[in-house]
Amino acid sequence: MSLTPSLLSEPRLPSWTFSANDLTDNSPLAVIEWDPQFRVHYWNQRATELFGWKAEEVRGRHPADWGFTADGGGPAREAMSRLISGEDRWNIKRSRNHHKDGSIVHCEWYNSTIRDPSGRLICVLSQVLDVTEQDRVLARLEESERRFKATFEQAAVGLAHVGLDGRWLRTNMRLCSILGYPAEELMRLKLRDVTHPDDVAAMSDLSEKMLAGIITTYAMEKRYRRKSGDYAWCNLTLSLMRKPDGTPEYFISVIEDISWRHRVEAERDLLLEREHQARTEAEALVRRRSAELEATRGALVVAERLATAGQLAAGVGHEINNPLAYVLANLTYVLEELGRLKTPTPEVDLPEVQRALVQAQLGAERIRDIVRDLRIFSRSEPEAMGPVDVQAAVEFAIGMTAHQLRQRARIIRWYQPVPFVHANESRLGQVFLNLLLNAAQAIPEGASGDHEVTVAVRPETEGWVAVEIRDTGKGISAEHLPRIFEPFFTTKAVGEGSGLGLSVCHGIVTGLGGRIQVESEPGQGTLFRVVLPASGQPRAQVPTSSRLARPTTSARRVLVIDDDPEVREALSRIIGPPHLVEQSDSGLAARELLLGGADYDIIFCDVMMPDVTGMDLHEAMTARRPELLERMVFMSAGTFTPRAAEFFERVSARRIDKPFDPARVRSLLEG
Repeated sequence: MSLTPSLLSEPRLPSWTFSANDLTDNSPLAVIEWDPQFRVHYWNQRATELFGWKAEEVRGRHPADWGFTADGGGPAREAMSRLISGEDRWNIKRSRNHHKDGSIVHCEWYNSTIRDPSGRLICVLSQVLDVTEQDRVLARLEESERRFKATFEQAAVGLAHVGLDGRWLRTNMRLCSILGYPAEELMRLKLRDVTHPDDVAAMSDLSEKMLAGIITTYAMEKRYRRKSGDYAWCNLTLSLMRKPDGTPEYFISVIEDISWRHRVEAERDLLLEREHQARTEAEALVRRRSAELEATRGALVVAERLATAGQLAAGVGHEINNPLAYVLANLTYVLEELGRLKTPTPEVDLPEVQRALVQAQLGAERIRDIVRDLRIFSRSEPEAMGPVDVQAAVEFAIGMTAHQLRQRARIIRWYQPVPFVHANESRLGQVFLNLLLNAAQAIPEGASGDHEVTVAVRPETEGWVAVEIRDTGKGISAEHLPRIFEPFFTTKAVGEGSGLGLSVCHGIVTGLGGRIQVESEPGQGTLFRVVLPASGQPRAQVPTSSRLARPTTSARRVLVIDDDPEVREALSRIIGPPHLVEQSDSGLAARELLLGGADYDIIFCDVMMPDVTGMDLHEAMTARRPELLERMVFMSAGTFTPRAAEFFERVSARRIDKPFDPARVRSLLEG
């Protein structure tokens, strides 16, 4: 130590019989003296035992130099700062400190300052008590208390401490649940207040015997009055908690709700009487479930067939679209060329030839539309979401069900301008297809003049689009309406329906963020309303007819890339003068041509080719000639491969579908 007691005393006072070093060396506390710069000046033997560092290892060092504090040093710095500044003469702080071996020591610090007569700080004296074990014991006690509270509160039975005067001292959540009282309200009552009057005497007698020491515990069945006014049968087990001197302190109640057992006993005879009826109902349920399982099996078989048919339709559609592309293109070309003939040809009825060609063109366009509908129906990406033309989806469904509808009712369309909806095209088509089939099946055959199926498309509230399908069929009874969207529920005869159609529709519509509603009266028909969120994208204005005059535009240099020669020739004819058209019969040849420096104003490129695909060509141009990318237009007869679907989703490239729409082709030449 820097000072001894005798040095701190006035000369006239008696001297101490021991030195400060004697006092600190024999102290049970760690004693540390800090100089005004908060460096160690003195470090006694107890400090070495407590923290592991010897005096010579720490003397003259600041505690931050060896990471002495385990709490970041903040609280310790604040305490010492207040002492050094004179705000505190002394203070007591708790902190966690590092031992030399890396362990943590919990300490209580008693800090005081020693100053000279002028008030100048001489040193700070710290006496340190090891409270590690005390903190551990306290932590164990707190953990024990926490576990007790958790066990008490979360017990599956009601638990309570009851005073000798019958007042509730403590209750758990389960007891409050049994009696229906909030804990605060229950604590204001006595046990007698919630006990059935017929059970009060027996309970009081047993409690008196327990207080007298005649019995140590008892159990009884008794009735508790709930807040609602009814009674709960409970099994009560009561024991007495005594103080260390043996005097009674409070009762411990364990309360198990056995109302269910009494209800079971009361209902037992009734259940026995209804056994035969239950068996009969069970047998009927088994038969119904068996029918549902059979219907499900049939539906799965149909679904598997539809999936196979869908895959076949996608492939066949691709093969049909290629020849159909040049059939339609050549018909358009011939009609346009005939339209320019001004001189009659002997023995040729030119107007009749034109009418025949127009009919052939209409037939080819009908084939194109059928293939398009099959491709929509066979798509296998139900999770793909985007803007969908709801009117086109409705028309697709009408086209698919036209044969059934025409035999039963007139079809009435009532369309208002609406924005696109945010949905999946194939799933939406499936919904309208199912609803139209339901409408057809609700109307008897052979009376189409007496019945109507009205399809309306209109705006709903802002940001929503409504589609309504109303029929004049037999309707749905009121008791069946709440179950109409349940799986396997059907009012049709066995074999006529699986009961899954409307359930699937409900799942699709709600999955798209919309809602589906039904209104019906027996004999008055049924209305299904589908409300869908708008996508925010306006309807595009596109030409509706392929039989358009050639636009007047400046000559363009055009490259047509396709492995099918008829497609190349037909597209070249559609483009026609004044444009300069060159053809390439493969992606490989086109790649060599373009990488060789050839330049074109617009490049029509097929997506699927055997050697180098249009997707491969796009990648090559991206790497070597990116300036050509915006001039490329990709042609597709159906993206039925995963790579093609991913390509069109990833790349923002222009695209035309086969068969070509001449108006669309020529509009690209104008851009």
